[in-house]
Amino acid sequence: MRTRFSVQAAALAATILSTIPATAQTPPGTNVAMPSGTAPLTQPQDEEYGRLIRQHMIDQRFQTELTDHMPASDTVPSPLKFFGRIPGTPGELTYAADIHRYYRELARTSKRVKYMTLGTTEEGREQVVIAIADEAVLAGLDENKAKLAMLGDPRRTDAKQAAEIIRTAKPIYWLTSGIHSPETGGPEMLLELAYRLAVEDTPMIRNIRDNVITFITPVVEVDGREKMVDTYYYGKKTGKPKPPLVYWGKYVAHDNNRDGLGQYLKLTQNITKGFLEWHPTVLHDLHESVAYLYTSTGTGPYNPSLDPIQSNEWWLLAETEVMELSKRGVPGVWTYGFYDGWVPNYLFWIAHTHNSTGRFYEVQSYGPDVQKGLKMPPATTSREWFRPNPPLPSVDWAPRQNTNIQESALLFVLNRVATDRTSYLENYWAKNRNAVEAGRTGAVNAYVIPAAQHAAGNAADMVNMLRRQGIEVHRAAQPFTAGGVPVAAGDYVIRADQPYRTLLDMYLSVQNYPAANPRPYDDTGWTMQYMHNVALKTIKDPAVFQQALTPLTDAARAPAGVSGNGSTIVFNHSGDNALVGLRFRLKGTRMLAAEAPFEVDGRKYAAGSFILPGADRAAVARAAEALGVSGEAVATMPQVATHALTAPRIGYIHSWLRTQDEGWWRAALDTYGIPYDYFADTTLKSGARLRGKYDVIIYPTVANNAREQFVGVPMNGKDAIPYEKSALTPHLGALDSAKDIRGGVGGAGLDALRRFVEDGGTLLADGSTVEMLASFGMAQGVSVTAPSDYYSKGAIMRGLIADTTSPIVYGYEGRQLPVYFSQTPVITVSRTGGGMGYFDPNGPGTKLAQNVTPNVTPVPISPWPGGATSVLANAEVENSPFGSALPASRSSGAEPTQFPRVVMSFPTKANDILLSGMLSGGDALTNKALVVDVPAGRGHMVLFGLRPFWRWQTQGSYMLGFNTILNWDHLDAGTPAAR
Repeated sequence: MRTRFSVQAAALAATILSTIPATAQTPPGTNVAMPSGTAPLTQPQDEEYGRLIRQHMIDQRFQTELTDHMPASDTVPSPLKFFGRIPGTPGELTYAADIHRYYRELARTSKRVKYMTLGTTEEGREQVVIAIADEAVLAGLDENKAKLAMLGDPRRTDAKQAAEIIRTAKPIYWLTSGIHSPETGGPEMLLELAYRLAVEDTPMIRNIRDNVITFITPVVEVDGREKMVDTYYYGKKTGKPKPPLVYWGKYVAHDNNRDGLGQYLKLTQNITKGFLEWHPTVLHDLHESVAYLYTSTGTGPYNPSLDPIQSNEWWLLAETEVMELSKRGVPGVWTYGFYDGWVPNYLFWIAHTHNSTGRFYEVQSYGPDVQKGLKMPPATTSREWFRPNPPLPSVDWAPRQNTNIQESALLFVLNRVATDRTSYLENYWAKNRNAVEAGRTGAVNAYVIPAAQHAAGNAADMVNMLRRQGIEVHRAAQPFTAGGVPVAAGDYVIRADQPYRTLLDMYLSVQNYPAANPRPYDDTGWTMQYMHNVALKTIKDPAVFQQALTPLTDAARAPAGVSGNGSTIVFNHSGDNALVGLRFRLKGTRMLAAEAPFEVDGRKYAAGSFILPGADRAAVARAAEALGVSGEAVATMPQVATHALTAPRIGYIHSWLRTQDEGWWRAALDTYGIPYDYFADTTLKSGARLRGKYDVIIYPTVANNAREQFVGVPMNGKDAIPYEKSALTPHLGALDSAKDIRGGVGGAGLDALRRFVEDGGTLLADGSTVEMLASFGMAQGVSVTAPSDYYSKGAIMRGLIADTTSPIVYGYEGRQLPVYFSQTPVITVSRTGGGMGYFDPNGPGTKLAQNVTPNVTPVPISPWPGGATSVLANAEVENSPFGSALPASRSSGAEPTQFPRVVMSFPTKANDILLSGMLSGGDALTNKALVVDVPAGRGHMVLFGLRPFWRWQTQGSYMLGFNTILNWDHLDAGTPAAR
């Protein structure tokens, strides 16, 4: 029976009394005065700080009694004393290093503040968290941590024990900010909030300090914050155009808040590690994008794996903020009409997947310059049930208003959680209990990942991704069968009766996003085993809990090293991503790739398998052991057609427009040890011949469309826009630098790429680069379209292998592969070098017909209305930047002698396309190409319609790119011409 807990009635009554308006009738646009229950009483005030608040608060409608003053302290420095200015000062931003320096000083001077380090970033900067609470509460921080951990595991804490813990435990409310570097206000406001919580002595603040432990991570993306401040002050101090924020962290920009699933970035790993250690009750991320303060609930659909308690907490907390600020006449505080609540890839979803509550704000941008006459579109200024006091049609907006509105909202919600702390702690325990119970009695009792499957290394990698997020994994100590599912000894078994079963259900279920819903905010399908191309089975049989299972305490690992005897070492091409590292670790070792399957010593090997004749066994074994791959030494050289595997010289092109998507390619290359030279598209105009320096060039998507990519940063004005390290910009130029970043690839750059390919190089491209190559006539026989009757958003589609002999698909088992595909590019090939008839995707031996449980009942998909963005499709020859430099066969209209080779395509029937997520108008995709090998001269262009490297989630398709790199000079293997 569920235990009930009473709220702290006295504290709640005091809070209610403190927030009753002084008068029921006030003039429109005037904030009401609040009684002394929340205003400072006898504590000395910092008059200069208060004067600056009033000075910078250019519209008093955004003021509240919580933030219109600042207490003085003789021992703890305020932001004004420390920085010489207050948060919300126009034209000023603070570096993360200085924010951290201030927090260290707060911890040094106040016993109510504790400073801790979460970890470091890719560029070596510190990521921090401070804890703020009453001195006695803070002294028991470790004891409180243990209590929250007990509440987080109902397998060892029953209702009676939980009730006793809840009586004395304090919830942790963790505030994070600055994950999106251009959103600058949160880190500034948190300087002031930290000081206020540490020093102010009003009943509300005392209630918060006594009953909540406030965690603050002021800047999540520390590397990006320093670059953002650099670029702002460059523009302010020089009067010249400031450089765009090309890089935030080392790898990605805005997608750093889409790493909750993949957990590749250091910032995500650090927050997750801290979350697993401290078990916070709420994780609240601060953002900027809409007027004036949106507090998250979302329009739905909500992820069906969420505990019902979760969505109720969203609304309970959001309505508190909307009500309290609307009560005070603050305009533009609202909820509901933004975001959905579907995909669990955001930073704050780390809380949801671990049964805490995740929240976020979107606040009108900080600036830091004053925005005069800021206008709002009519759609955002209407009065609605979820927007009772809407934004104004026009307003003068200052950074201090950004500070006040979100600081006030946070104080109200912190007070609400403090007052109702027992309810939120009870909810936390109940959500964990519900997760365990669902695993015991629900549709899935256990998940099984066979250890000896085709890509055993990729399977182990997926297991480790789950373990790093707190999932408990076991291995079968002996063979057994449960629920009709055979389990081999050594298989990975994940019991569903564990607290983080919520995460398992979200990640491993098949997503069904009905198209009748509002258009999704982000991806709609992410089923982890599909993205990894890993076999996974589910067991519905509680008897699985009685089997002999051994906890996995170290990282999962596939067999590694070299076994057997002989002078030739063979590595089966299993599709394991780590195989690619073998070629680059053993640069001096002769390697061959088998062009067909073969058998040696009674063992079968796939096409693409690595053959190392006469290799140094000790060196090979060391490399294999380090990489986690296994080979066999055989006495006889396999009798199969082969070609040499060389270690190509790789060039990697980025744009100064955006590094958002190409960063995921770099992450994969760096992780698997593939070296490359990194340079900008603007350098292609120099006229240097690329082929003399590179064998392979990687040019990922960098823009919204082909025209934008071609133009790049516009050549507006006379002033160059530098991106480099200087006295004004000490944090720029870490990855690449330039005196002037204007101008994109342009005609000269595209011509350099054309010559590179025709001279024998191989070019890899996806996204907007594919569109550009097709639209400007470089990829002959290939066009890109945007069908108006089709819509999808980040879903998992069924890709069919149309040409099984192509080296690009070496190591893939069967004829199909789950792939990530969003809206574009939709590729049409006018003439192909091969094809395939209808393939039954659910026929015998297919890997995708798994026993997985959909996480929501599928509904019929109805067509979306139009609205797809236009692209440059089917560009005419005369529009090509090459002009007469086009190949003669193209410019003269002669029949081409080389044709695109479709390696992968969509199925021939629309109903066979979608695997997980949402798809409307699938007929527009039938038979369209997903991977195309376009020969040109002596080289190749390999064009990906799918996204082979996407957010550290698509490990199952990484090998498509790696195979292309490894076999760059033998991509025509398997064609009649090659034979």
